[in-house]
Formats: sequence, structure tokens, C-alpha cells
Amino acid sequence: MNLTRDSKVLIQGITQTLGSYHAARMKAYGTNIVAGVSPGQGGSEVHGIPIFDLVEQAWQQIGSIDVTIIFVESYQALDAALEAIDTGIRQIILVTGEVPPLDIVRLLRKAKTTDTLIIGPFSSGIVIPDQVLLGTQETEFYTPGSVAIISRAGNLTYEVALSLTKAKLGQSIVVNLGCEPIVGSSFEQWLPLLAEHKSTEAIVLVD
Repeated sequence: MNLTRDSKVLIQGITQTLGSYHAARMKAYGTNIVAGVSPGQGGSEVHGIPIFDLVEQAWQQIGSIDVTIIFVESYQALDAALEAIDTGIRQIILVTGEVPPLDIVRLLRKAKTTDTLIIGPFSSGIVIPDQVLLGTQETEFYTPGSVAIISRAGNLTYEVALSLTKAKLGQSIVVNLGCEPIVGSSFEQWLPLLAEHKSTEAIVLVD
């Protein structure tokens, strides 16, 4: 994991209502959204972001992509994620919820063999305060600092962040793993990553 303002971000399902809305929020926050994917909409734009029919087409046009955020319907999530992995993307955030459990099992097997980091399903994503927003997180609760938050909860994450902010303990990175029974990555996977994170001096777990 190495996310910066320059990280290239793709949005799959960018013409979906939720995808379009949050694409605008992420772009306004400063996230480097380089492309969107929506089959049948290739050649058009959303919020000034070019749209492609396939992830491979976006990769060929833009170059290597660091992370993709998936907003497609639940029954399309597996295909979207596998398409991203096959193209070469190794960090995937699944905002989509209610993905069939067997689809997630199949996806995790593929992720393991390709060393791909999966966040979600039903994840609000990642935020590095005042730098990068990846997903649907509400950014007003966060301030820059040195405390990482890793969570499977939803609104409770915001309460914890607000309490830290009031105590003048800003956040270095906030990661929501998703709150479904089977999720792509665990606390155990993220703790070593956060331990190596330059800006992080303490970690808060919210289960």
C-alpha cells in the first residue's frame, strides 16, 4: 500500500448514480481520478473524467493504475474485480454490498494468487485526511495527524475520528474493511501495512 496524491485511481461503475456522485466528491477532494469504466459509455466523460468500455482500454490509454473503486451492481462485482485484476490492478475497493458469498470466495482465491489487496465488499473506502479520498467516507470528521484507524464499523468510525480530532489527535489514514460476513482483507493483514506507514504512530481498531 502506497497511496499519495499522485496515485492513479480508476472508478468502475462511474455512470451509476452512486459512482457519479462520489466521483465528483473524490475529485473535489484532490484524488487523482484518471478514468472511469462503464460498458457502452466509452468515449464520453463524467465530471471531466474520461470513460472507457473496458479496464484494459483505460490501462492502455492512461498507463498503469494504482487502485480501482467498484460501484457496480452486486451481481456484476465479481466480474468487475476479476477484470481489474487481470489487467494488472493490485488494490481494489469494493463499495458494492450484498455480493454473493461464493463470488467473494472466488475473488479472494484469485486475489491470493495475484497478491491483490481487496477492501470490501460494502466498504466506505480509505481516506488520508486532506490528501486522498477513495470511496464514500465523510471527510469532515477527519484531520491530518499520526493516528491510523482501521475499522469494520460504519458510523462508529466517524464517532471515533471525531473524538480523536477533539483531543487534537489527527489521523494519518482511515481504512474501512467493510461490514459483511466475508470481506477481502482483515485486521491481521492491515496491521503490518500500517506499522510500516511513515505517517502513523498509533493505530485504533474499531470492530
